[in-house]
Amino acid sequence: MDARLRTWLNRHLIEDDIGRILLPYSRLDPRRHDLIIPSWDEMLTDQQPIPNYPPKLQLLDWSQHSRLQHWLQAIPNWIRESVALFDTHQLRLLHYAARYPQLLELLDQAPVLAWKLVAMPGSEAERVALLHGKRADLMSLFGVSAQQDGVKFLRRLRLRQVSPPILAQIDTCLLDSQRLAGLVQLPRVNSMALALAARFPALIGSRLHRTLAQLPCRPMQCQAMIALLDDAYRLAAGLGVSSAEAIGDCRYLTDVESLYRTWLHQSWSLLNASELLLTAEPQRLQYLADYVALSRMQYQAWWYDFEQPSRQLWAWLDGDEPVGVLVEQSDSCYRIVKMRQGANQLPSANVIAQVEIWLVGLNHQDL
Repeated sequence: MDARLRTWLNRHLIEDDIGRILLPYSRLDPRRHDLIIPSWDEMLTDQQPIPNYPPKLQLLDWSQHSRLQHWLQAIPNWIRESVALFDTHQLRLLHYAARYPQLLELLDQAPVLAWKLVAMPGSEAERVALLHGKRADLMSLFGVSAQQDGVKFLRRLRLRQVSPPILAQIDTCLLDSQRLAGLVQLPRVNSMALALAARFPALIGSRLHRTLAQLPCRPMQCQAMIALLDDAYRLAAGLGVSSAEAIGDCRYLTDVESLYRTWLHQSWSLLNASELLLTAEPQRLQYLADYVALSRMQYQAWWYDFEQPSRQLWAWLDGDEPVGVLVEQSDSCYRIVKMRQGANQLPSANVIAQVEIWLVGLNHQDL
């Protein structure tokens, strides 16, 4: 949903005398009907067909002024938190959980499976028939060959949010019986263990994987982990090192970082670097020695991208920190391949904004 529309609706929504929420779409466009959202008590007792709510209406994520807060407070906390994990189909999932005890149980045991059921195409009667059937049959409908392991895996998931990229990771694992066989050996699967399994299946069940599955994590930590492992795998391949075993034997990501830097130093001993001087003005690096120099500044193996077709490496200073941006030209337009700031860190929101503005200028110059 458009952010401006969400803000306007949040400001002008109405709660009626029986606790329902009315979203006044007709005030914006007379051709549209207002949307009435039942109260939690009404969802529990009403027998009318469940409405076809807009999939992207994330009412549980809106800022809570007094009217919406009253509607939300009637919903049990654990149900509200479980439904709010998802970016789409929140109201449909909430209404099904209120009406059908079997769906409520599924939401408690395997929230992703509950969401998949209500998000799939079909009628309410078809979903209810599936809900009353075997869980293995439901998994088979989603293309999962190892149905029992699939159910176990979904019950072991412990996620703070379930965004589209995370759903894609879940599907990657569900559709691979070997991944599932390894994942169900873990007592819990958090977002880091899930991301690792989806991107690096050779590490499933390793010491590193088992440790990560027990740690608290946030989305940015997962992104940093994937970036570090991508860098380590690429560097190890260049050195001819057996990467999966060496990385898997690490206990923590700090150990992976130390291993990665050891491999970097081994590579640097074979390469010559220039005396690269960076300023706040972006400069395109032209020579291998410059690539190596920036690699040493940032602990990033930029030299592997030297003379790659259609790719350019640019660098500048953001304050005292070096910024490296690898771009690729395709159809007369540059796109970002990789960004790093400081010592091989993912870019901050401020640096990302700077790079996006710079990229617009780069594309404009090339027209």
